[in-house]
Amino acid sequence: MACISLNIRGLGVTGKVTWLKKIYNSNCPIILGLQETKCGQSPDSLIDSFWYNSNFNFIQKDAIRASGGLLLIWDPSTFIYESAIEGEFFIAIKGKWVGFDSEMVIINVYGPHSHRKKLMFWDELSRLIDSIDISHIIFGDFNEVRSKSERLNCFFKQSWADNFNNFIDKSNLIDIPLGGKKYPRLCLKTMKFSKLDRFLVSESILKLWPNISSKSLDRDLSDHCPIILNNSIVNFGPKPTRVFNTWLKLKNADDIIKSTWVTPVSGNRPDCILRNKLKNVKFELKKLSSQLNNLDNKIKSHLDASNDFEKLAETRPLTDLEKDNWINNRMQHIEKEKQKSNMFKQKARIKWHLEGDENSKYFHNYIKRRANKNNICGISLNGTWSEEPNTIKNESLKYFESLFRSKPRKGSCPFENEPDRIYISREDNLILESQFSEK
Repeated sequence: MACISLNIRGLGVTGKVTWLKKIYNSNCPIILGLQETKCGQSPDSLIDSFWYNSNFNFIQKDAIRASGGLLLIWDPSTFIYESAIEGEFFIAIKGKWVGFDSEMVIINVYGPHSHRKKLMFWDELSRLIDSIDISHIIFGDFNEVRSKSERLNCFFKQSWADNFNNFIDKSNLIDIPLGGKKYPRLCLKTMKFSKLDRFLVSESILKLWPNISSKSLDRDLSDHCPIILNNSIVNFGPKPTRVFNTWLKLKNADDIIKSTWVTPVSGNRPDCILRNKLKNVKFELKKLSSQLNNLDNKIKSHLDASNDFEKLAETRPLTDLEKDNWINNRMQHIEKEKQKSNMFKQKARIKWHLEGDENSKYFHNYIKRRANKNNICGISLNGTWSEEPNTIKNESLKYFESLFRSKPRKGSCPFENEPDRIYISREDNLILESQFSEK
C-alpha cells in the first residue's frame, strides 16, 4: 500500500501538475490527498493528466475564494469505495481495501489556523472516530505540532500542542514516525521550519500492515514536502541474541543450558567466544520453545475441558479421576495464561503497575506501537535517504565506534576533580577478566 499527502499550495499553479506526475511515477500511490488546492471543481481531465492510470475516483472540497480546498483521489481497483464523509476541515472516504474484509476510513485534513477553531476541529474528529469505530488513517496538514522540537525559528505555544496531543491520545491514534526531512514545511522568506504534516492511524491498521512507515519526499514547488505512507519491510538479517524468560522455566531448560555452554565454539577473542556460546544457547532453547507453539490453542483446550467438567459436576458427582482431570486442566489453563502474559510483558519491555494484572491485549497493542516506533526504515546520509540494510548497519556502526573512540572532554568525568577516587585493584581486575563459572 502507498498513500501520499501533499499541501500543494495551489493546484493550478504552473508546473504543479508536472510535479505531481513525477511523484506518481516514482511512488505509484493507491491514495493521494492534496490540501490547499485553492480551486473549485477539478475536472477529470486535470487529474488524468498526472494520474497516469485512467482508472481513478475522487472527491473534493472546494476552496473558499482562494483559500483552502481538499482533493482525495484513489485507485478503485485497490480501494473499494462505499461512501463519503465531509466536514469543515476534512474530507473522508469509507470502504474496503482489496484483500481485507474489514472496513476502513481514509481522512484527508487541512487544519485551521485559529486556536478556537482547532479545538472545535479536534472535537469534531474525535466524534467522527468514535462514531465509525473502524480502522482509520488520518493524514494531511494539521497546522499544529506536538512538541517544541517540531518547530525551528517559529512561534510555539505549549498549551496548543497539549490540546493536539490530548486529541491523539483520547482517540487512541498512533503517530507514524517520519523519515527523511525532519520538517516537511519550510517558509523560505523567514527560514521557519515546522512539522505540520503527518500520518495518524488506528491500532487496527498496524494489525493489517505492521511494517508501515512514513517519510518526506523531496520538496519542489510547494513550501511543504510530500509525505508518503507505505508498508516496507527492511530485512536486517538475523536478530541479536535474545532469550525470553519463559523459555528458562520450561522443563530441562537448565540441563540444556549447561550442556550447550560447555560445547566448544570457534573464535579467538573472548568476546567472540562469549557471543557464540550465547548464540548456541539461544538456538537450543528456541528448539525447546516449540512447547509454547500454539499457546492460544492450548489455553482454549484446557479452558474448554475445565468448563466441561464444571457442567458435568452440576448434574452428578464426579469420580476421583474426573476430579483430578478437572483440577489438572484448570491448573494448566492458569499456567499457560501466565506464560502468555509474561511473554507479552517482556516483549513490551514495560512494568505493569498492578501486580498480577494480565491484560494481554494492552501489552499486545503496546508491542505493536513500540515496534513501529523503533522500526528503522531508512537513514539520511548527506541529504540522501537510503533504505539499504547494509548501509544503515554500517553507518550505525561508524556512529557508535566514533563515540567509543572519542577522547573524553575535560570535565566530562564525574570523578575528575575528586582526589579520593577509588581504583579497582589488580586482583579485582583479574577476576573481572576471568572466565565465567557457576559460582
